[in-house]
Amino acid sequence: MLITHEMAERIRIKRAVNRQTMKDLAQELGTTYKTLSLIEQGDYDVRRDIYDRVERWLVED
Repeated sequence: MLITHEMAERIRIKRAVNRQTMKDLAQELGTTYKTLSLIEQGDYDVRRDIYDRVERWLVED
């Protein structure tokens, strides 16, 4: 599943608003720091389970 640049921007913004480090968010999403770094750059193809977790995290509040 493709993480678009727009989705990556939403992730970066929400992480900043929540004052989360990349390490903390990666742990929360059950992935690695390196994968989250690639996700936040956008245009990155991730496994469906990671994509689903990112989507759920984006809509949580």
